[in-house]
Amino acid sequence: MKIKQFFQMNTIKKRLYLIYVGLLFIPIILVGYYISVEIRSNQIDTKIEEIEQNTIRTTNDLIRTFELIIRVSDWIYQDERLAQIVGTQFQNIYDVVQTYENYSQFSDYIKYYPEIDYLRFYTDNPTLLSSVGFHPVTPAITSTAWYQDTIEKRGQIVWRMIEDPITREKNLNLTRSVFRNNQFIGVVTIAVSTDEINQMLANSGNSTFLTLDNNLIFNYTSPESPEEVSDYYRLLALEGDRIDLNHANSEEESIQGTGNQLTFTVQPVPLNKSLISHFEIVGTVPTISITREANRVLVTGYLIIGFVFLISLLILTRFIQHFNRRVLLLKESMTKVSHGDFDIPNNLTGNDEITDIYQELRTTMGSLQTLLEEGYQYEIDQKNWQLVKKDAEFKLLASQINPHFLYNTLEMIRMKALKNKDPEVAETVKILSKLMRKALERDREEMTLNEDLAFIEMYLQIQKLRLGERLTYRIHIQTTKEYMILPLLIQPIIENAFIHGVEKVSGPVRVSLEVLVLDRDIAIVIRDNGRGISADKLADLHALLKNEKEAKRIGISNVQQRIQHYYGVNYGLTISSEEGKGTEVTILLPQKMNEKGEQ
Repeated sequence: MKIKQFFQMNTIKKRLYLIYVGLLFIPIILVGYYISVEIRSNQIDTKIEEIEQNTIRTTNDLIRTFELIIRVSDWIYQDERLAQIVGTQFQNIYDVVQTYENYSQFSDYIKYYPEIDYLRFYTDNPTLLSSVGFHPVTPAITSTAWYQDTIEKRGQIVWRMIEDPITREKNLNLTRSVFRNNQFIGVVTIAVSTDEINQMLANSGNSTFLTLDNNLIFNYTSPESPEEVSDYYRLLALEGDRIDLNHANSEEESIQGTGNQLTFTVQPVPLNKSLISHFEIVGTVPTISITREANRVLVTGYLIIGFVFLISLLILTRFIQHFNRRVLLLKESMTKVSHGDFDIPNNLTGNDEITDIYQELRTTMGSLQTLLEEGYQYEIDQKNWQLVKKDAEFKLLASQINPHFLYNTLEMIRMKALKNKDPEVAETVKILSKLMRKALERDREEMTLNEDLAFIEMYLQIQKLRLGERLTYRIHIQTTKEYMILPLLIQPIIENAFIHGVEKVSGPVRVSLEVLVLDRDIAIVIRDNGRGISADKLADLHALLKNEKEAKRIGISNVQQRIQHYYGVNYGLTISSEEGKGTEVTILLPQKMNEKGEQ
């Protein structure tokens, strides 16, 4: 029971402590957590960006080197003299040596391009000798899978790791079969300098791996990485389980990822004419090296936050103790006053708001009786005012014209017109009587669309009687369903069409009203061929419909406000017009079926 009472926030002291925890302690913890996450995220993002930039630089270096190798292969592929040498059947060794001395392209490539480690051109001409670049093919070479596959690719460039038959070392080679007039003449292999590749990977500054068709072929591990190369790359693959680490997309976009132990980026190495082989550069760094500095800063920050929290808690405790004593005294005095006991101390120690409240309490005691008397008098005056207001409303109601008297008068006029054989006047009075009756009956919140259109039909009939043959009108309804709409939405628009459009022209005029059924809405389109609206006035109307301008004409503004207030801001009026050609107004409303209709 005591524990339950302790946690009840029924004293200012407890609430002040709660406010302190809620407004200071919890926000500090949340802000500290947010800052720690942000700092860690920012450092990881910065390091990822650094890795990505280093990887892109290394990728560009590799692209330049590989593109050079590709160009050399193109030169060899197009070398007519080479094709002539390979196709010649030499009669003696002297002729072969003499030919080799006159053909120095292979030695020049190796001499001037340090990116090339060696170059081999394998041909099945038995009269040739093994020399710089030239190597008659042997059964051991022809039986290798890479040699056969290269011939099958028919001139396409393929990159492979091949063990050199002479040095017995594996090198990255460009392999390509060479044809002349659809005749096979040999296979060229150009070995990329391993030292060049290792130097480019080392210049990246991170642990970097070069893969060929998802196989690791070269690597550089930075000194800060204690793992062995094979274990390090295996760890990278495990960290990238949720990312397609080994399949960067073909649009030359890099992918990045951060795991528990590694942060990495994968950059494809796009090469012209290399459609079969795919290189990727993978740059990595241990995640712990990124977060180590962030963790040190965060620990220091949390220590400072804890110290500030303890100091502020001590200061708050002293303040609450002093404040609580004075609040309890104020509470005791107010309890006495509420029970009619005005025997309270004259003063309260301190010079803050609580003291002011205490003094106001004493002042309140002196004016309490006066306030009660004024309250009673106010209630009496309010009741008298209600009586006067009701009396005025009754007199106003009595002064209004009885609608039945008006209908009877119009019916009398119609009968006299018929008696005087004036059917046109009689018909006009009849329509006017129906129109006024409909207008006075439109006090419901909603009415059916058909009822409103019947009212519009009578209004147009009166306008037809007034304008004669000069006016033609048409009402077209796309559906037979009964929809519910607010009253007095269409009539102000029709009236505006006559006042501002139709009556401003002297020739024949047309007014049409069309009801369109949309997906979930209905559109009521009113058109006329009147004078139209100028561009400036049309802009003012659009601003008025968007509530960007104060309304001077309450008709359109009132219709727009009623629609949006009742149906929402997605509905309302749309006006389009061209001066001299007429105006079109669209009323967009939601489909709301009559309760007796379909749902």
